Amino acid sequence: MKPSFQHLGFDTVDASFLSYWVRSPKFGFHWHYHPECEISFVKKGFGTRMVGDSVEEFQAGDLLLLGSDLPHTLVSDELMEGDMEVVVVQFPKELLEARSLEIVELGAIGALVKESVRGFSYTKDDSLRIGQKLEQLPSLNGFDRYHRLLDILNDLSEAKGRLLASTAYNPSKSSQNEERIGRVCKYIHEQFTEEVSIESLAAMANMNKSAFCRFFKKMTGKTAIAYLNDLRIGMACQLLLKDHSVSEVAFQSGFNSLTHFHRCFAARKKVSPLAYKKHFEYNSAD
Repeated sequence: MKPSFQHLGFDTVDASFLSYWVRSPKFGFHWHYHPECEISFVKKGFGTRMVGDSVEEFQAGDLLLLGSDLPHTLVSDELMEGDMEVVVVQFPKELLEARSLEIVELGAIGALVKESVRGFSYTKDDSLRIGQKLEQLPSLNGFDRYHRLLDILNDLSEAKGRLLASTAYNPSKSSQNEERIGRVCKYIHEQFTEEVSIESLAAMANMNKSAFCRFFKKMTGKTAIAYLNDLRIGMACQLLLKDHSVSEVAFQSGFNSLTHFHRCFAARKKVSPLAYKKHFEYNSAD
C-alpha cells in the first residue's frame, strides 16, 4: 500500500483554507499525504502516530504542524474507548509563503511553513494553549476566521516545536519505499497481537531479510521488532489498567513468552508490569 494522495477540494469550497472536526470511533492505518499544510489537535483519543520516518505514541492534547506532501497517519489504540475527536486545519502553503515575502510582519510565519516539511510537534503547555484557539476556528467565518489562522500560526512560530521526520527523510524521492513501508506498517498494526515474523514482513516488502531490516530501520528510525513490541507494550499498558492478570495481558498483547514480556516491558517503562498495575490501582483508589 503506497501513501495515497488526498484531494482536499479547495476548488469546491468558498474559502481559502479548510477547518473542521473529525469525530470517529477509531482511526485505522491510513498512510496519506496532500500538497496542503496541516495543523491538527487531538481533543480525545490515543494511539500511534507516524509522520515521515517518525513513529511515536500520541494522546489527547497532541498538536502537530505538517508541511506539504508529508506522509502521515494517526492510528487509534485497539483498546481506546469512545470516539476520536480531532480538529484539523488545512491550507495551501502558497496562502502564506507569498504573503510572507510581501509583508515583513509575516516573515516568521513564512519561515515556519517552509520548515514544516519535516513536521513539528509541540510541548503540552503550548499544545493546550494553541489547541483552545484551534477548537474555535471551525465555527468562525470571514475575516475572523482568517485572522484566527494567522494568530495560531504566529503562536506556532513563537513556540518551540520539535521536528519529527529525520533530515534523511525525503518522500518526494522514495515513492517505492513509501509504498513498501505503508504496506508493511498497515499489516503490523492489524496483526501485532498475533505471531508476526521478520521473514513474512520481508516477503511482503519483496526484499530479503537483511535488506528489509536495514530498510525498516531507515524508514522508521527503529527495528521492525522494536516497532512491533512498542505496539504490544502500548496495548499491555491499557490492559493492565483493567481487571487482567499480568500473564493474561502478556499473551493478549501478542507475546508468546512471559519472560520476554517482562523484559520488554521493563526496558520501555522502567518498571515491572505488576508494579505498573499496582501504581495505577493505588492512584485510582485515592
